[in-house]
Amino acid sequence: MAWQQVIESLRTNHQRFEHQLENILRAEEQRKLQIHCRKGCGNCCRLAVNCSFPEAALIAQQLSTQQQQTLKTRTPVLQNMSKTAENLKQFLRLFRQQRHGCPLLIPENQCCSIYSLRPFSCRSLLSTRPSSWCGVDFADLHPLEKQAFLSSLNPEIVAFPTHYLAQPQELGAGLEASTMVEMHDHYDISLGGNLIYLIWLELEYQLVELLEKNREKAKKLLLHEERNHPFLLQLKIS
Repeated sequence: MAWQQVIESLRTNHQRFEHQLENILRAEEQRKLQIHCRKGCGNCCRLAVNCSFPEAALIAQQLSTQQQQTLKTRTPVLQNMSKTAENLKQFLRLFRQQRHGCPLLIPENQCCSIYSLRPFSCRSLLSTRPSSWCGVDFADLHPLEKQAFLSSLNPEIVAFPTHYLAQPQELGAGLEASTMVEMHDHYDISLGGNLIYLIWLELEYQLVELLEKNREKAKKLLLHEERNHPFLLQLKIS
C-alpha cells in the first residue's frame, strides 16, 4: 500500500528531526542560550498550526472518540473564520483570538495529547524568550514596545522577526516538504494546510482510503475544499 510507504517515510523523518534537534540544542547550550519551552506552558498552542496531510492523517488515526468529537465541533468555527477573513494575516489573528486554542491540548495541564505525533511545525517551535511572549499579539503592542523587542533579537540565532530558534524551523520545514514530496510521488497530489482542518478532512471523508481507491474523486473533493477555504488548504495536483 502506497500510503504505508508515505507514513514510514514520515516516521523516519520524525526520528531524523529529533536526532538533529539534540545536536542543535547541545550546541546552543554550550553558547549559554536558554530555551524557555517547558511542559505545560501551552501558549504556542494558541497559534494556527500548518502541516502536511500525512502528519495530520497519522494523528487522526490515534484520536479518541471524545477528541474526534471536540475537533468536529471546532471545525465549523474554523471554516467560518476562513470565509470571513479578508486575508491570511487577518485569519491568523482571528485564530489566535479564539479562547480555546488547539483542540488537542489537554485543558487541565496545558499539555499536548498527541505529543509524540505532533507535526514538524510544532516540534520546531523553540522559544528563546519566556513563554509569556508566545502569547503576545504584536498587533496590540505599543510601537515602542515592539521596537524594543525587535532590537533585542539576534537575527543570526532566531527566525527574525520572531523569537523562535531558527535552525529547528529550517530543519522542520525541510522535512515537512520532504513528506509532501513523498505523497506527491505516490498520488500526484501534495496536500498541506491547517492541522485541525486536515484532521477533519480525514475523519469526515476517510481521505487516505479515497486516495487509494478513487484518486480522481479525491482530487475533485480537495479542489472544492480549497476553493471554499483558501486559508486552510494548500493543494498541488499534477
